[in-house]
Amino acid sequence: MVSASSGRWVPLAAVLVVVWLVAFLRALTRIFALNFSTAGPNATGLLALLLVTGWTIPVAARLAGRPRVWHATVLLVVAGLLGSVVAETLVALTGALVSLTAATPLLVALVGRLQERFAFAAATGLVGYQLLRAVLDTAPPYATLLGRVALIALGLAVVAGWWLGSREGLPTGDGEHGTLAVPGGATAVAFLFAQVGFLGLAPRVALWSGRPYLLTLAAAVAGFVGGALLVARRGGPGRAATVAASVVLVGSLAALLSVAGPGIAMLPAALATVLLVARGSRPGTTGPRRVGAVVAGVQVVGLVLVTGIVFAMNWAFVPGGRLLRGRAPVVVLLLGVLLSAIVLVRELRPDRADAAPTRPTGTTDTAARTGTVSGGRRSLLSAAGGGLLAMASAGYHGTRPTDGTAAAEPLTALSFNIHLYLDSDGEHNLGAVRDLIRESGAGVIGLQETAGGRLTSGGLDGVRWLAHELGYYAAVGPPTRLASYGVALLSAWPIREERVVVLPERDSATRIALAATVESPLGPLPVVVTHLETAGDVRVAQAERVVDLVRATGDPDRALVLGDLNATPDERPYEVFSTVLDDPWAGSGPGADTYSAADPRRRIDYALVGRGWEARRGEVVGSPTVSDHLGVSVTVRPDGE
Repeated sequence: MVSASSGRWVPLAAVLVVVWLVAFLRALTRIFALNFSTAGPNATGLLALLLVTGWTIPVAARLAGRPRVWHATVLLVVAGLLGSVVAETLVALTGALVSLTAATPLLVALVGRLQERFAFAAATGLVGYQLLRAVLDTAPPYATLLGRVALIALGLAVVAGWWLGSREGLPTGDGEHGTLAVPGGATAVAFLFAQVGFLGLAPRVALWSGRPYLLTLAAAVAGFVGGALLVARRGGPGRAATVAASVVLVGSLAALLSVAGPGIAMLPAALATVLLVARGSRPGTTGPRRVGAVVAGVQVVGLVLVTGIVFAMNWAFVPGGRLLRGRAPVVVLLLGVLLSAIVLVRELRPDRADAAPTRPTGTTDTAARTGTVSGGRRSLLSAAGGGLLAMASAGYHGTRPTDGTAAAEPLTALSFNIHLYLDSDGEHNLGAVRDLIRESGAGVIGLQETAGGRLTSGGLDGVRWLAHELGYYAAVGPPTRLASYGVALLSAWPIREERVVVLPERDSATRIALAATVESPLGPLPVVVTHLETAGDVRVAQAERVVDLVRATGDPDRALVLGDLNATPDERPYEVFSTVLDDPWAGSGPGADTYSAADPRRRIDYALVGRGWEARRGEVVGSPTVSDHLGVSVTVRPDGE
């Protein structure tokens, strides 16, 4: 049974789970920026090996009896977390790596201290993380000013949690190596990889197949709170229940990855992960070296799987990427299998030194098994309350359009490739894109490279964030599972008749067109937003398909096409569009070039208009601090007015 004093460590364990998720995603986005945002794949990708931190466990075991060492470890966790916020890529990466490295032995020690009740703390931490992301409207904490303030609060929470727990002594316990010799650390690490890869990011699950975010979030919170409730009141599951939880996890995860729907499978999936980590964290002893080696092994496998997800989503631009095309769901599923496998392997081959839980004299096995964490009832109420706050915040941050935010006449439309929410240096550009749209005065905005839920953008729903900030309506396409770069439409006025079409391709990344009708003050306005392939004759077939969509609107003379066409005016795709659309920028000089933002020499971004409009050139807007493209706008009014 976990002693009452062990409950003092629950808050720190919960906060460390949040820190681990934040720091890991930050490290991942920084490594991606070094390899893709500013250059192609390069040697800096090897820095990912520093995410394998299991080596710290035997080192910490040698120093376990020294309070100053543990105090310094906590300070490194906090300092690294705060350092990861810095915009400079290598500094931010270093901070995230320091935080993760210092957190590893601390987390393993807490698993040994709390045993199966670590699952309660982990579930509470996951609810807190969902609340944090909901308050930030799905944005990663390091992407906005409010998020950076939240990270400071998170660092203070780590210090407070350490102070609360350490009043009873160090978390390493008794014995030669104490809690660092308990094998549950591998289970905890596998659990964290399952969460950071998919289940811990409700926006990522929602966007994977176009599920409603609020319902997905509610299912996730219910699952984590339910798991925490079971563990706190009844302890970890037995062997049969553990096997059942493994089946439920894999089945639910498969459903989330392959079946469209409201995302209710998040509930059993989240609950199953909590039960599995409770079983895997039960008492037992082994050598710190062995624990460190197993933790490092789990980290290597988890890192390979997470890298596989990233490569599968960017298969067209990574070495050997074609082998992973369409394999992202399988790789995500393997993260769930990893957690189940770690727990089940221990069931089949238990540690020789597995110890039965100690219990005070006069207690029964049942009493020992069902003993609650100190303050468990209050903590459960806090977790449930946090979940309700997360859902309330998500509902509040939903798109709340305000008609008339843009001038009714003339109407300005803007086309802008926003580079998957990253600027030219790989830093998040949400605020900069929002400000640029506001300053442009555009009432209709076609965005490219908007695919949400990617790990490399921190798992955010950027279109939702922008729509809420601007008070605009939004149409999004397509689901993240298609591994498309994504397109979206924002409008100051209602949007209807949305339609997403996959364009022709030839062994290239999936390209999309989104057609919709905007109920503008100038009447129904057909709009098509698109993003063509970077090169090749396939762009002609894609352009022809988009033109077909324009004609299918029934009113091509009133249509707008906003897109990154990846073709200059002297190329064949441009000629295809010219058969039904006019280009207000035709014949313009170098000032119309849109790529790259740092040194514009090519005109590949367009705002094309139907021939029933009187159109004039708008502006070329943006800078490298916003995106790697410049945006282009056009202003229209009915012809003859």
